[in-house]
Amino acid sequence: MFKMSDRLPREVSRRFGRGTGRVLVALSSAALVGCSSLASERVFPSPASPASVAVSSEPSVSPAREFKKEELFRLLVAEFAANQGDLALAVSNYVAVAKESRDPGVAERAMRFAIYAKDEVAALEAAELWTEISPEEEQVRQVYGALLLRSGRLEEAVAQFETILATPGERADRGFDAISELLSREQNREAALDAMARLVSGRETNPHALFAYAKLAARAGEVEKALELLERLLDIDNEHAAGSVLYARLLQQRGNLSDALDALAQTLETTPSAQAVRMTYARLLIEARRFDEARVQFERVLADDPENLDVRYALGLLLLQTNRPEDARAQFLGLTDNPPRRAAAYYYLGQIDESQEKYDQALEEYRRVDRGEHFLNAQIRVAVILAKQGAIEQARDHLHALPRQNAQQDIRIFRAEAEILANSDRLEEAMDVYDRALVDYGSHTDLLYARAMLAEKLDRLDVLESDLRTILENEPDNADALNALGFTLADRTDRYEEALELISRALELRPDDFYILDSMGWVMYRIGRYREALEYLRRALSLSEDPEVAAHLGEVLWTMGEKDAAREVWATALQTTPDDQRLLEVIKRFTD
Repeated sequence: MFKMSDRLPREVSRRFGRGTGRVLVALSSAALVGCSSLASERVFPSPASPASVAVSSEPSVSPAREFKKEELFRLLVAEFAANQGDLALAVSNYVAVAKESRDPGVAERAMRFAIYAKDEVAALEAAELWTEISPEEEQVRQVYGALLLRSGRLEEAVAQFETILATPGERADRGFDAISELLSREQNREAALDAMARLVSGRETNPHALFAYAKLAARAGEVEKALELLERLLDIDNEHAAGSVLYARLLQQRGNLSDALDALAQTLETTPSAQAVRMTYARLLIEARRFDEARVQFERVLADDPENLDVRYALGLLLLQTNRPEDARAQFLGLTDNPPRRAAAYYYLGQIDESQEKYDQALEEYRRVDRGEHFLNAQIRVAVILAKQGAIEQARDHLHALPRQNAQQDIRIFRAEAEILANSDRLEEAMDVYDRALVDYGSHTDLLYARAMLAEKLDRLDVLESDLRTILENEPDNADALNALGFTLADRTDRYEEALELISRALELRPDDFYILDSMGWVMYRIGRYREALEYLRRALSLSEDPEVAAHLGEVLWTMGEKDAAREVWATALQTTPDDQRLLEVIKRFTD
């Protein structure tokens, strides 16, 4: 025997109408005494669709009426059946009561159960009934239309959507947005686009219709169709901000970044107050690496809306990236009183002060990052600064005390400790840290690669080769591992053919990587192919003024007898990296 829950009347009344509770009180001492409480909402999570048709989380409120005893009994049977997992029984009882009572709450519930049970016939039946009972409810027609479309009844689905769009003024405009959103969730994209095309037919000058159709086409992957629709829209209304933004984003997606920027600039000429357009323009300027122009756009948005903290944050990051730390500091200071942005603001303030060697101030700021995505980074920087100040053990203790929420964080902390030790010339202790980490994470690529690089410094080439080959067994196309092993074999052994094969594979994977180009130049030098070596090394140096590349290029030039050219390469590199030990060693070796 089950105990009747004291919340039963409230639950059923809430679901099926205001008059229901009184009936249940009268029945509580009759044949239904002993039934358990109704199934909770979690038994039938509100389906976001008929795979995704959005419906209200609460059923419609019925007019005050008394349910017949037989109806109420079937409702309770339906609830208990659902609670026991017998969805078919639940659906059949709900549909039966919905037909008898014509209660909108019951009809909605019948449809929702049927959707959850994947009973398309019952779902359509309940949705049709719900539409008859509540013909003015747009949401009802949306759901019914989506179910019809899913059942292949395109004409009937369009008729339901047309009813929504027949309302005048803003309701019809909102209807297009709602229908576009609804259709974008359909798995049958072709049917969804066909339905929207029929709805837009005859409304080709309606900006809302064109934009809704363009959004649906874009989500369905029909980028060319979406662009065509947006061009028609912008010809009609060149101040349509959302259309302009979507048009630019699609051009960017297609690789036409320049055209995207031009389109946004044209919109801003006619609607300079369109902040969403200006923000998109600024972000695309960053992607185009036109940083100064992007900064001007962010500053303009911020001048118009000083309280826009998202813009202030974006501007701070941009100023930091473009090496304007004091200007960036001013933006981040303006965020320290804002709880959602406070932790990030202190993190970047810490970065600024650390870069200026204001270590005590940076420590204070990093320690104020007590949560969020920057927490672990900030605490690792605390340990790094402590190590720079000579407090190695305190730095290690700080790392050991950090919480680890997952394996990735655990690995990052291991690596931070090992790097601190390696940078302090405690290489063997650093190796011990990697060895301990690899006991638990033996196949982790980052750990293996980091240990391999440390092993090279310790002249333990067997460990280096073993770790890099383990990576390549798991990831044959890991260009970094291919390059590192190939360069080491070329630089530290006479296994040149093997080195050339590894570096060639890496270069195929990343043909514009200056590290790999440098390695290819170096192996060419080692096998005596000097002219080819020069080509690779010069290309590498054009991509990055890295001192090691300059050292290699100078060495090849010197060996070929072009000593003045070698001196020029080295002198240029020394201007930017006067303390680079590899560069200084090469210069000393050849010029002493």
